[in-house]
Amino acid sequence: MNYLVCLIVFTSNILGSFNDPFEFEGDYGEEVNPIREYVFEQVVSKKALVDHLTEFQIEQLMVQEQRNEDILEYHQRLIRQAAQEDLQHGPTLNELVPHSLIEQLHLKQQALKGDGFSEDDLNNFIDFISRYGDQKVFALFRHVPSEFLGLDKILRDKASRQGGDFDLPILSSMQPLVGHNVDELKVHLLESLFSSDTLALVKPQDQLDMTVKQLDPHFLEAFFGDNANVGDLKIFTKPVGQVFFYWLYQALNLHLTAQNPKDIANINHVKKTFFETLGNPAARAQILRDRLLEADADVVFTQESDTVVPKLLTENTLFHSVETQNSADGTWVFLRKSSWEPRYQVVSIEDYEGFLKGRLNVILATKKETGEKFLLASAHGNSTRAEDGRLQITKIVEKYHQLASLPENNQLQLIIGIDANTKSKEDVECLQQHLEALGLISTHAGSTTIKKRMVTVQHSKAGRFAIDEEDYILILKKENGGLYQIEETSVGFKNENPDPTLTLPNKNNPSDHYPVGAKLTPFL
Repeated sequence: MNYLVCLIVFTSNILGSFNDPFEFEGDYGEEVNPIREYVFEQVVSKKALVDHLTEFQIEQLMVQEQRNEDILEYHQRLIRQAAQEDLQHGPTLNELVPHSLIEQLHLKQQALKGDGFSEDDLNNFIDFISRYGDQKVFALFRHVPSEFLGLDKILRDKASRQGGDFDLPILSSMQPLVGHNVDELKVHLLESLFSSDTLALVKPQDQLDMTVKQLDPHFLEAFFGDNANVGDLKIFTKPVGQVFFYWLYQALNLHLTAQNPKDIANINHVKKTFFETLGNPAARAQILRDRLLEADADVVFTQESDTVVPKLLTENTLFHSVETQNSADGTWVFLRKSSWEPRYQVVSIEDYEGFLKGRLNVILATKKETGEKFLLASAHGNSTRAEDGRLQITKIVEKYHQLASLPENNQLQLIIGIDANTKSKEDVECLQQHLEALGLISTHAGSTTIKKRMVTVQHSKAGRFAIDEEDYILILKKENGGLYQIEETSVGFKNENPDPTLTLPNKNNPSDHYPVGAKLTPFL
């Protein structure tokens, strides 16, 4: 049977929870770019930036400095120099936590003693500050295990679940900074952060105790000298210790970037601009909607979408409702009303836990005019395990064969839109081998995410320049029952490879992934 109707398909990771105006490098606008660059210079570890230099960047530096030495030795020397700069950068602990802040801690201890903030806890904090008060703390806070800063994700996830904004008055939020100087900012942060609600959200103490136990016995000496004792970090494993440590980290970022009214005004200008543009869910969703309509999209797969995108795409009878799909991860399948019948069936993948978490939605839909049936799946692989994306595809294909065997699903077609989180060349190769074994073909869009994280509690990601192919549209091969072929592929709605020097998100593409599109045409 020959169908003379092509399909325009897109898959797009939306980056739905985007509330940090300083997390990524990128073009956010001429007015705010210089301010953001200044913040990066103050807050991002020099060692992290040098650690993640590419071979090409290192070679360029060697040419500029007219160096004629082994590239590995040159890079190691740069790393040692950057590490020394980090050790000398920023305030001492006494400068970070002056006496006036100790007085505020006293008041907080009195207010929260019924919630577990004891006098012993307060005295432990004061003793720690007294012992290490003359030591600079920047390098420590750029190397401490991420578990100590787990409260950041907990608070952001809570705000997202409740449908509100992450409104902590820190550098890395859209909440305006209120105060005339950095000490006032620190007090405001203390007031906002230290509460019974926050104390109830922290990680279990035994997890942090294990983290301290697993640290190198000499870990703290690298930052605070030979007399430092790694066991002193145990005071930060208790609930109130985790809150205080997180306050120290965020207070340090404020200390580095917001010393005076001009600095504070500049940072608030970035926050306001971000709130109105890249950080505005409605504005970002409108950009996506307009471009999908310009491209005449028939099917749209999303990952990590917020609730604004489906509201905007389904209004004015553009796309069918997604109310029956699992909304937990924003991994949805949108069907253009003009192209698809209104009734579709949500298909369960019960033997895969990611389905229950919303990282996979599968539907059985019928094309208008032709009556063709399609199994359509939107998938979002685990961010640290590329094999999870391959497992998702396996489960979808298994379900496809099960449904295709039924008489009413004659010549059933399959289309998958996936963020497979293939972050290395090896991941991409494994994925392509997997697709070959399953009888599928994919788009080959090249780099679909080009990003560089800057201000982040995830120290291992700071300064890393990631150029990866992670997003794909998959269909059946012809010999496996496929009736369509991939005729055209687009990245960021353009039929050309993206500029690898333009990092995401930026004012033209407000996500850290480019949308990937494909024109599927029937075999003649």
